[in-house]
Parts: sequence; C-alpha cells; structure tokens
Amino acid sequence: MYIDVTNAPPHDLFRNRGKYLRFAGLFLILAVCGILLGVYSVVSAVPYSQTLEDIALGLIVGPGLVFVYFAEKLMAYRRLSQEQGRELAILVQKHPEVAAYCAQVAKVNRRVVAAEFEACQALAEKLGDKR
Repeated sequence: MYIDVTNAPPHDLFRNRGKYLRFAGLFLILAVCGILLGVYSVVSAVPYSQTLEDIALGLIVGPGLVFVYFAEKLMAYRRLSQEQGRELAILVQKHPEVAAYCAQVAKVNRRVVAAEFEACQALAEKLGDKR
C-alpha cells in the first residue's frame, strides 16, 4: 500500500481490508481442509492412495501460499507496538511534515497504522539525508 505522508491521509485507507480478510480466511480454511484430509488418510483405515495424498498436499501448499500473500497485505493495517509508538513520537518531534500528517490522522479519529508508520520512517530518512 502506498502512503504519501506529504499529503492528507487517504480517506479510504481501510477500503480493501475487508476483502483481504475474506480472501485470507477462505484460503486458510482450504489449507486446514488439506491438513485434515492428510490426517484422515493417515489415521483412518483407508488404503493408501496417491491421488488422496496429492489432493491433500495441493490443498495445503497452494492455498497456504495464497494465504500468506493476503496475510502480508493485512500486516499493513496492524496497530503500532509501544516501541513503534515511541519512535513515531520522536519522528513527530523532529520532523514537522510527520507531525502534520499525524495531526491530520488524529483529526479523522483514527490511529496511525503500520503502513503509515513505515511511510513516516521513509520520509524521515529521506529528509535526514537532505539535511
């Protein structure tokens, strides 16, 4: 997700979050079904079947990879840790651009999310190199 700290915060920041949650949940369920199918084939008295093993493995690996992709997309929406909050407070004190952006985020009654924090860090590094 691209965040431009020099402009106003995006009003539709959480637009895709629900979609990512649904897709991540769907692919997680498919991966769990693959695990359950594999456990069933090992525990039950079903004779060995290469097809059953391939289906179970496919349901674990394929949806598992897609789940990881959407879970990484969701990481941009997580709350800041206490350490990140302290670092953001330091950035706010040092850089007026970051302070202005954080004030605009507070004005719309929400917290700074991880993607915005990373964008603030990148801007601070960029401004630090110029100074």
